[in-house]
Amino acid sequence: MLALCHLESYRPEERARALELFWAHVPAEAGDGGQELRGWLADPKVVEFARRLLTVSSERAAEIDGAIEATSRSWRLARMDRVDRNVLRLVGAESLGLSETPRTVIVSEAVRLAARYGSERSAPFVNGVAQALAGKLRGDSREES
Repeated sequence: MLALCHLESYRPEERARALELFWAHVPAEAGDGGQELRGWLADPKVVEFARRLLTVSSERAAEIDGAIEATSRSWRLARMDRVDRNVLRLVGAESLGLSETPRTVIVSEAVRLAARYGSERSAPFVNGVAQALAGKLRGDSREES
Protein backbone atom coordinates (compact mmCIF):
# COMPACT_ATOMS: atom_id res chain seq x y z
CA MET A 1 0.00 0.00 0.00
CA LEU A 2 2.84 2.38 0.84
CA ALA A 3 4.51 1.58 -2.49
CA LEU A 4 1.29 2.28 -4.44
CA CYS A 5 0.86 5.61 -2.64
CA HIS A 6 4.49 6.42 -3.43
CA LEU A 7 4.09 5.56 -7.11
CA GLU A 8 1.13 7.92 -7.54
CA SER A 9 3.57 10.83 -7.30
CA TYR A 10 5.38 9.78 -10.47
CA ARG A 11 4.56 9.79 -14.17
CA PRO A 12 3.97 6.31 -15.61
CA GLU A 13 7.33 6.26 -17.39
CA GLU A 14 9.11 7.03 -14.09
CA ARG A 15 7.38 4.42 -11.96
CA ALA A 16 9.75 1.50 -12.50
CA ARG A 17 12.70 3.58 -11.28
CA ALA A 18 10.60 5.06 -8.45
CA LEU A 19 9.69 1.57 -7.29
CA GLU A 20 13.34 0.55 -7.16
CA LEU A 21 14.05 3.68 -5.09
CA PHE A 22 11.22 2.70 -2.78
CA TRP A 23 12.73 -0.76 -2.21
CA ALA A 24 16.19 0.72 -1.65
CA HIS A 25 15.10 3.52 0.71
CA VAL A 26 12.33 2.26 2.94
CA PRO A 27 10.13 5.15 4.08
CA ALA A 28 9.75 5.77 7.79
CA GLU A 29 6.19 5.50 9.04
CA ALA A 30 4.39 5.54 12.35
CA GLY A 31 7.36 7.22 13.99
CA ASP A 32 9.47 4.06 14.06
CA GLY A 33 12.07 5.23 11.55
CA GLY A 34 11.03 2.48 9.15
CA GLN A 35 12.05 -0.36 11.50
CA GLU A 36 8.82 -2.33 11.14
CA LEU A 37 8.78 -2.05 7.37
CA ARG A 38 12.48 -2.93 7.10
CA GLY A 39 11.75 -6.01 9.21
CA TRP A 40 9.04 -7.11 6.81
CA LEU A 41 11.22 -6.43 3.78
CA ALA A 42 14.01 -8.57 5.23
CA ASP A 43 11.80 -11.60 4.53
CA PRO A 44 12.17 -12.68 0.86
CA LYS A 45 8.67 -14.22 0.88
CA VAL A 46 7.13 -10.89 1.90
CA VAL A 47 9.05 -9.04 -0.82
CA GLU A 48 8.04 -11.64 -3.43
CA PHE A 49 4.37 -11.32 -2.40
CA ALA A 50 4.53 -7.51 -2.49
CA ARG A 51 6.17 -7.54 -5.91
CA ARG A 52 3.49 -9.93 -7.22
CA LEU A 53 0.76 -7.60 -5.97
CA LEU A 54 2.45 -4.54 -7.48
CA THR A 55 2.94 -6.31 -10.81
CA VAL A 56 -0.74 -7.29 -11.05
CA SER A 57 -1.76 -3.83 -9.90
CA SER A 58 0.35 -2.24 -12.61
CA GLU A 59 -0.44 -4.63 -15.45
CA ARG A 60 -4.18 -4.59 -14.79
CA ALA A 61 -4.49 -1.01 -13.51
CA ALA A 62 -7.23 0.07 -15.93
CA GLU A 63 -9.33 -3.01 -15.17
CA ILE A 64 -8.87 -2.64 -11.41
CA ASP A 65 -9.58 1.11 -11.39
CA GLY A 66 -12.65 0.60 -13.57
CA ALA A 67 -13.96 -2.09 -11.25
CA ILE A 68 -13.38 0.13 -8.20
CA GLU A 69 -15.30 3.02 -9.75
CA ALA A 70 -18.13 0.73 -10.89
CA THR A 71 -18.35 -0.80 -7.41
CA SER A 72 -18.11 2.39 -5.37
CA ARG A 73 -20.69 4.13 -7.60
CA SER A 74 -20.89 7.47 -5.81
CA TRP A 75 -17.12 7.96 -5.46
CA ARG A 76 -14.85 8.59 -8.40
CA LEU A 77 -11.35 7.21 -7.91
CA ALA A 78 -9.80 10.69 -8.07
CA ARG A 79 -12.02 11.87 -5.18
CA MET A 80 -11.14 8.98 -2.88
CA ASP A 81 -8.59 9.39 -0.15
CA ARG A 82 -5.15 8.24 -1.37
CA VAL A 83 -4.98 5.45 1.21
CA ASP A 84 -8.51 4.19 0.48
CA ARG A 85 -7.89 4.22 -3.27
CA ASN A 86 -4.64 2.28 -3.00
CA VAL A 87 -5.94 -0.23 -0.47
CA LEU A 88 -8.80 -0.94 -2.89
CA ARG A 89 -6.27 -1.34 -5.70
CA LEU A 90 -4.56 -3.98 -3.59
CA VAL A 91 -7.91 -5.71 -3.10
CA GLY A 92 -8.34 -5.70 -6.86
CA ALA A 93 -4.83 -6.98 -7.55
CA GLU A 94 -5.07 -9.71 -4.95
CA SER A 95 -8.54 -10.75 -6.13
CA LEU A 96 -7.37 -11.01 -9.73
CA GLY A 97 -3.83 -12.26 -9.34
CA LEU A 98 -3.68 -14.35 -6.18
CA SER A 99 -6.59 -16.73 -6.29
CA GLU A 100 -5.20 -18.79 -3.41
CA THR A 101 -5.98 -16.00 -0.92
CA PRO A 102 -9.51 -16.33 0.49
CA ARG A 103 -11.77 -13.34 -0.12
CA THR A 104 -12.43 -12.89 3.59
CA VAL A 105 -8.69 -12.59 4.24
CA ILE A 106 -8.28 -10.03 1.44
CA VAL A 107 -11.10 -7.89 2.82
CA SER A 108 -10.01 -8.09 6.46
CA GLU A 109 -6.43 -7.13 5.59
CA ALA A 110 -7.74 -4.23 3.51
CA VAL A 111 -9.84 -2.98 6.42
CA ARG A 112 -6.87 -3.33 8.77
CA LEU A 113 -4.67 -1.25 6.43
CA ALA A 114 -7.39 1.37 6.00
CA ALA A 115 -7.85 1.64 9.76
CA ARG A 116 -4.12 2.00 10.35
CA TYR A 117 -3.19 4.41 7.57
CA GLY A 118 -6.42 6.09 6.53
CA SER A 119 -8.89 8.48 8.08
CA GLU A 120 -11.50 7.61 10.69
CA ARG A 121 -13.95 6.90 7.84
CA SER A 122 -11.55 4.75 5.82
CA ALA A 123 -12.16 1.34 7.41
CA PRO A 124 -15.97 1.33 6.97
CA PHE A 125 -15.69 2.72 3.43
CA VAL A 126 -13.03 0.21 2.40
CA ASN A 127 -14.95 -2.64 4.03
CA GLY A 128 -18.09 -1.94 2.02
CA VAL A 129 -16.37 -1.45 -1.31
CA ALA A 130 -13.81 -4.25 -0.83
CA GLN A 131 -16.48 -6.87 -0.12
CA ALA A 132 -18.31 -6.09 -3.36
CA LEU A 133 -15.14 -5.51 -5.38
CA ALA A 134 -13.51 -8.81 -4.44
CA GLY A 135 -16.74 -10.68 -5.21
CA LYS A 136 -17.14 -8.92 -8.55
CA LEU A 137 -13.55 -9.53 -9.67
CA ARG A 138 -13.67 -13.16 -8.65
CA GLY A 139 -17.06 -13.66 -10.25
CA ASP A 140 -18.54 -14.65 -6.92
CA SER A 141 -21.20 -12.55 -5.25
CA ARG A 142 -21.80 -14.99 -2.38
CA GLU A 143 -20.12 -14.61 0.99
CA GLU A 144 -17.27 -16.98 1.83
CA SER A 145 -17.27 -18.78 5.14
